[in-house]
Amino acid sequence: MIRLSMRLGFWGLLGALGFVAAIISLAGFLGELVWWLEILSHFRVQYALCFLLLAMIFAAGRKTRPAAGALALTLVNALPVLFFRLPPAPPPSNASPVFRAMLINVNSHSGNPAAVGAIIASSRPDILVLEEISDRWLHALAPALESYPYRKAAPRHDNFGIGLFSRHPIESSRIVPFGMVDIPSVFAECRIGLQRLAVVATHPMPPGNAMLAAERNRHLDWMAREITSLSGPVLLLGDLNTTPWSPVYRRFAQNSGLRDSAQGRSIRPTWPAPLPLLWIPLDHVMHSPGIAIHDHLVGPDAGSDHLPVRVDFSLAPSP
Repeated sequence: MIRLSMRLGFWGLLGALGFVAAIISLAGFLGELVWWLEILSHFRVQYALCFLLLAMIFAAGRKTRPAAGALALTLVNALPVLFFRLPPAPPPSNASPVFRAMLINVNSHSGNPAAVGAIIASSRPDILVLEEISDRWLHALAPALESYPYRKAAPRHDNFGIGLFSRHPIESSRIVPFGMVDIPSVFAECRIGLQRLAVVATHPMPPGNAMLAAERNRHLDWMAREITSLSGPVLLLGDLNTTPWSPVYRRFAQNSGLRDSAQGRSIRPTWPAPLPLLWIPLDHVMHSPGIAIHDHLVGPDAGSDHLPVRVDFSLAPSP
């Protein structure tokens, strides 16, 4: 009797935990209604793995109905992730030479300038975006940035300094502030190879409360309108503080017409670097249809809470 009671207690507790997890994961699909529900949408991979584990445990215990329910929830959470992994279009055979772009959120307060400088030196991107930079960071990275004669930067003492650095000529550029604290974004037109490329660097507010979430959403809506007014191929790099499973992200992608360079590849999370169990992809390189992605890599660790993103790309020939 004692053994039976303990067994019932174990399965009851496991069922209760599964029920709570189901409510949390399904609530994430309602992210457009309440700001904190949108945060729950970011952990689809974790939810799918948890429910798969539950399904296996229930199946091993011959608990057919709970196993079937856990398996169904595995599929519900895995499908958005699997859809994101649909194969991308192959690069055109007549595309331009391959170039490299890199995004590094350095972490303004606790980042490691030596590690960031080493990554820049080893990766040698043609286009580099640094986020959370200050005058102190620019001074510390001066040796690594010597080979980038073209640049547009707006250093700050908070978490929203930003800079665009290029090995190729920047023919025009502007810093555009947005929102309640004038967060800067960089808009530039680069001459890369024989073509022009619009490059945008941005870093919206993190959705830490209802007001900040609304500010992040307004920032992304504004950015989508700005991007649709640009001509030619567009490359956007930024910590967007949202993930591909979020309705906020999907609205931005639809309104801007941009595609995530990670799409069709394995899920490569970028934050929080020290906590692998919570990893989600917050840092993005997005592009217009006139750009072909050859490779998308995350890392190595730059001493920040974010991992760098590196993308190899080519431009479709001008008509």
